[in-house]
Amino acid sequence: MNYDYDDIFNRNIGLLSIEEQEKLKQSKLVVFGAGGLGGVIAEILARSGISHLTLVDRDKFEISNLNRQIFAFTDTLGEYKVDVAEKFLKQINPEINIRKYLEVNSRNISELMNDVHIAVVALDDVVPIVIISRYARQTNIPLVEGWAIPFGNVRVFNKDTPSLEEVYHLNLADKDLEKLSLEERKALNLAMLYELKKIRGIQSYYPEFAMQRISAGKIPSFAPMVWFTAVMMSIEVIKVLLGWGEIALSPEFSLYDPYTHSTPIK
Repeated sequence: MNYDYDDIFNRNIGLLSIEEQEKLKQSKLVVFGAGGLGGVIAEILARSGISHLTLVDRDKFEISNLNRQIFAFTDTLGEYKVDVAEKFLKQINPEINIRKYLEVNSRNISELMNDVHIAVVALDDVVPIVIISRYARQTNIPLVEGWAIPFGNVRVFNKDTPSLEEVYHLNLADKDLEKLSLEERKALNLAMLYELKKIRGIQSYYPEFAMQRISAGKIPSFAPMVWFTAVMMSIEVIKVLLGWGEIALSPEFSLYDPYTHSTPIK
């Protein structure tokens, strides 16, 4: 069977114009993380018609991923997430261009983000997050962020917003990020989690034992909430690319509370 781009994505036309669909086709994106959030985002973007994706994730699928990660199956356990993602995305669009990397660091960040229009961060490790956010800011590449917390959420960093380090109150200007000790990295990761705890209403959805796990760096991840957030992040990516509507700019998250069908904070 021949696979023609226009035939695959014809049903997009109506919500998208032909010109907008062509812009998605030509856009180049990098998704940092191919797990709970990143895997869903990659699939949504591929099904939206994005034809150039760079995927970055060092992990292999393990049994605990089966509860939420879109490419995690019993027969993909032990395989690299980026390899499995590439296989599935090419079954959606055989002509999609996929670049794969197992890590991000200060030595390869320029290669990872070369000629990229938007970066999506779906990681929970402060060092690569800061490396990515700094490079994005230096090169004027919009950065889309979200977290697998109870609310669906997203926000965008660009040259006109407060930086990610400012928003999370990270004092790292004089630090060599890649020489931080394991304990320093854990402390910084915990500091980022504490900033998320300040979002109004978040703690009310967690019992005390869950808050204790979160304080220890173990964030509960439930498929409906993870995928909900991934959808919001994917839509924001498309809005930025196509210049649609109001963008969820840092420092605030755009949040949707599915329990009450409300937007508790904007």
